[in-house]
Amino acid sequence: MSDGEYLENLGFSKNEAKVYTVLLKHKLLNGYEIAKLSGVPRSMVYEVINRMVGKGILLKLEGDPNYYKPLEYDKLIRRIKAETESSINRAEEFLKGLAGEEDSQDYVLNIVGFDKFIKKAAAMIDGAKEEISLSVWSSELELMRKPLKRAVERGVRVYIFTFEDVELEGAVIFSYRISDASGLFPYRRMTLVVDNYQCLNGENSGEKSIFIYTKNHAVLSLATDEIVLNIFWYKFMEGQGMLGLKNTSGEFLRIIEKLGRELDINENMAKNLTVYNFQRRKEDENEGR
Repeated sequence: MSDGEYLENLGFSKNEAKVYTVLLKHKLLNGYEIAKLSGVPRSMVYEVINRMVGKGILLKLEGDPNYYKPLEYDKLIRRIKAETESSINRAEEFLKGLAGEEDSQDYVLNIVGFDKFIKKAAAMIDGAKEEISLSVWSSELELMRKPLKRAVERGVRVYIFTFEDVELEGAVIFSYRISDASGLFPYRRMTLVVDNYQCLNGENSGEKSIFIYTKNHAVLSLATDEIVLNIFWYKFMEGQGMLGLKNTSGEFLRIIEKLGRELDINENMAKNLTVYNFQRRKEDENEGR
């Protein structure tokens, strides 16, 4: 690469690069000498020199003839760096605005694989600023415990709903405390909502797990309502004195069946009755063997 090409890469024109490098070598020259030594035609050299003086790259010493000296290279480099950084910052703000507009389109993304789900959940929790709502199972909670503890330490409000008996210092926990809940459901669904802004939802089926991540308001509202309704049912049962300090899946199912009769909720009207029907089918299958 020639001397001039380095400067051309920094925004100099070919002739500006020639003028600056020849002045840097010779320190002080007049217009005639600059043209002779740089190879820039005399018909053009003063236009180039005056432009560079206007930019502050050359200093003009008045006389007859006028002489010119270059801005010290270290000062030039510092100025180029500052101007480049400023341009980068402005470009970043501009691009951030475009990205924000794109982000508002609320894409729904698939995350395939349980390990990727845990990594995404941890990243969301570490980025939480105000509130985390989580519907989770105990084994999956253990994999999120460290980022959740960090969130609590940052002052983030953490709400956890679970059917199992779990603990997390500093979090508000709503738990049915079911001792054998692992076989209660036909799925292991989990929902994570962060700052009422983004959510992650899906069920654990190992490497074949498919979770969805989105900031879509409609999906976010459904995820939030799911957790809120689970907490509502838990608080209702607790308020009615239906729950013990420790519960079994059989006791939980009898509570669901009793509530269904009392509230005239049939098997097509409530999610939790899906669990009841799942267990009833299992019992029927076992009896038929």
